[in-house]
Amino acid sequence: MKRFLSIILSLLFITGFVFAEEEGDEYDDGYVYEVNGAGDQFIKINLGSIIPLNFSSDGINRLYSGGVMELGYYRFLNKWLAVGGEMSASYNISVGEKILVMIPFTFGIMYQPTYNDFEFPIFAEIGFSYESWQNMDYFPSLAAKLEAGGFYRINEICSVGLNTSFMWIPQWFKDSQYNKNGLFMTASIGARYHF
Repeated sequence: MKRFLSIILSLLFITGFVFAEEEGDEYDDGYVYEVNGAGDQFIKINLGSIIPLNFSSDGINRLYSGGVMELGYYRFLNKWLAVGGEMSASYNISVGEKILVMIPFTFGIMYQPTYNDFEFPIFAEIGFSYESWQNMDYFPSLAAKLEAGGFYRINEICSVGLNTSFMWIPQWFKDSQYNKNGLFMTASIGARYHF
């Protein structure tokens, strides 16, 4: 019985040498792994500052910089393009200590060139917004946004980076003398969860 077990173990040991790969002889099926592909998705969150661009008169800023938080979801159509949407919430304080609150919901497209582990997303979005100012609510108003950023892909599921965006939120009334065009710029840090 000992001899039989010795022979079996020796055959198994020798079989390992027969089927072992030579150094550098790896299987290549021709598939090139892409970091992003059709069907891939990500959730993004940005925190930063929102800067009013056209709220000054006589050299005095009527609206100060405030804070902004953005939460979005996008799905890739191919390795370069994705579609999705986001919601953001921001606040600014005026000279008279009144608070402007804006909550835009936008939908759009993203084009994202990459270089090694760096990704450079460019967004174009349009949607609607809710605003509150001096106990007056304004809904719905148009919201349009252009956004660009630079992100570093830490691993398959996480990337971090910086973002900036330009946002246009107009208020149109029947009497056009009261129309206003709110122009804002944001600067934020962001993180994205890829799945």
